[in-house]
Amino acid sequence: MSSMSTLRLVIGRELRTRGTSKAYLFGMLAILVVLSAAIVIPSVLDDQTTTVEIGAVGSGNDDVLDLTRQLVIDRAGDDEVEFDVTTYADTDAARAGLADGEVELVLVDGTAILRESSSAFSNDDLEQRVQEAAATLALQDRLDGSGVELAEITSVLSSQPLEVRTVQGVADAAQDEARSLIAYAGMMMLYLAILIFGAWTLQGVTEEKSSRVVEVLLATVEPWQLLAGKVIGIGLLGLAQFGITVAWAMTLIRVTGALNLPVIPVDSAVTLVVWFVLGFALYSTMFATAGALVGRSEDAQSVAFPVSMTAIVGFFVSFQALSEPAGVLARVTTFVPFMSPFVVPIRVAFQEITVWEQLLAVAVTAGLVVVLIRIAARVYAGGALHFAGRLGLRAAWTGARETSRS
Repeated sequence: MSSMSTLRLVIGRELRTRGTSKAYLFGMLAILVVLSAAIVIPSVLDDQTTTVEIGAVGSGNDDVLDLTRQLVIDRAGDDEVEFDVTTYADTDAARAGLADGEVELVLVDGTAILRESSSAFSNDDLEQRVQEAAATLALQDRLDGSGVELAEITSVLSSQPLEVRTVQGVADAAQDEARSLIAYAGMMMLYLAILIFGAWTLQGVTEEKSSRVVEVLLATVEPWQLLAGKVIGIGLLGLAQFGITVAWAMTLIRVTGALNLPVIPVDSAVTLVVWFVLGFALYSTMFATAGALVGRSEDAQSVAFPVSMTAIVGFFVSFQALSEPAGVLARVTTFVPFMSPFVVPIRVAFQEITVWEQLLAVAVTAGLVVVLIRIAARVYAGGALHFAGRLGLRAAWTGARETSRS
């Protein structure tokens, strides 16, 4: 039987045994149920109503409040708007109302805004609408007699007359939103996949060693075939689970209208899939190697700790890349294989990477995956038949050489 045929058999075995296991199926079901609840329940409970509570003290507030109400309604879209105005006798009463949470802010004599604090949690959007209304009315007073309608002034002040451009061309707000979304979501998906399915690989290796099944398998299968088949099989199951989860989430979002999903750029989507595969192959191989160095499942997490920490470092580096996709750290870690799967999709999403950088990063990471599988297979061969305690890398390497001689 050829090497590829044997590899396909190992992959098929992983797909059958793990893909039909209760843990995989119930885990998939649990994810879909939780995801459905997270999307459907808020959309059912949401009454699609925007509530605004504003206070007023003194005179000269009516025109500003009326225009503010209209601006809030215009920006609410299809949502209904409840615009409640509470009139206070003096500023002391208004301060008490703000402290008690009766209103979000108070308009004083049509000339000032009173708010409880300048905290980031305060309603800056409502304040912006009030400021816009006051500015519009002030401009109308200046233009009184010119024949310019209030609606025209409001339209001009609330629009964006300047076209925003980037070095790549005219900025598309919807596309920028989509790119930001896929950058963040892709980073989170890869990180979770490495931890979850990498642990599956680790567990699969240690379980086979604990049950002595690996002794039978290695009698007929080469170590690299068993290792590569395990990585590919579990990787396919991971891709399937993530694909089903994402497809189900997008379907529910579109049906319920919970979010306005932007169109995902093709280059970002393709890049995310490529680096998901490369990143998972790299880390899963490392987890499998770690599993071959221990004889019991209880010791697996300790020996896999360096691998997990490497993934965590890559995850935190990706946050820096999110804030500075063209920064020095992002450029350097683009070519560090253990960091590339987290960094490159972000730089592609923000269009801050050249074609040669992408191709070189893929080549370096893919080359390391191939080399690492061969190295890991040798370590795997030396450690797979070790059933007592923890085995060092040097001992596993030497054990593989002695096994091959025998």
